[in-house]
Amino acid sequence: MPRILGTTAPDVHEHGPPGSALPAVESVRKAVRHHWAFARIGMYLLLASLPLLAISAHVFGVVSMNATGPLLIIPLAATLIVLCVFAPHPIDRIVGHGLGWGMFACLVYDVFRLDTVYLLGLWGDFIPKMGTWLHTGTDARTGAIVGYLWRYLGDGGGIGIAFFLIALALGLQHRSRRTVLLAFVAFAVFPVWSGLIGTVALSPHGQDDMFPLTPTTITLSLIGHLIFGLVLGLGFLHVRGRLGQHWPWRPLLPVRSRAGVGQQPIEALSPACGECGATADAR
Repeated sequence: MPRILGTTAPDVHEHGPPGSALPAVESVRKAVRHHWAFARIGMYLLLASLPLLAISAHVFGVVSMNATGPLLIIPLAATLIVLCVFAPHPIDRIVGHGLGWGMFACLVYDVFRLDTVYLLGLWGDFIPKMGTWLHTGTDARTGAIVGYLWRYLGDGGGIGIAFFLIALALGLQHRSRRTVLLAFVAFAVFPVWSGLIGTVALSPHGQDDMFPLTPTTITLSLIGHLIFGLVLGLGFLHVRGRLGQHWPWRPLLPVRSRAGVGQQPIEALSPACGECGATADAR
């Protein structure tokens, strides 16, 4: 909010604590601090990574999903939902898009996977069994419901959130379509697919708990993750113009102009407010 000459009342940031005043524009240009944005992003990245890590921890026998789910993941998710309702933040919009596109990419992936499981019979479906790890039951139908909710909201949605936040931090919103798609497909292969295969291969009962490692299952799982990364990348391309307005910092990677000279675009040189999206150069 600009400071008007000749006035004595301090500028108050609408998202700051009561009575807080904004520093002069010159000082804001030097260092724009967004502590709450850092904390918010950190919580989202933690929540996004926990569902997949919980599966690995369970398979390795470190801690059961019946403990990590209700004691850690669900309370953290509930906390962030409450913050979104009562203390909304522009980062929440990025997370919402990442969650939605991650679930959609997982759905497209499952169109391929379930076809190979239930129609072609090339491998088994371990998701219902994973669901029983969460509710400590043995009923396959309940396990399927719980497992697929976890898969779409936790795994697919969580990966989508993490990928979108990382992509904006790197500045992929300013890159070419080919670069974006290659980056998202690469992320889907490493660390997501490689982490899955590593869990199955290295854990004592991974192939019994999840699926046996054969040339067929390795190939099919890789194709599925390639599909997931491609669809997620297309989703990011579809909304990157809107999402870039909500990212408060310069990208970590240099942005190339159309002429090919490495330089930051105008909007990247003015860090946006983590609460309202306003830039430090606002007059």
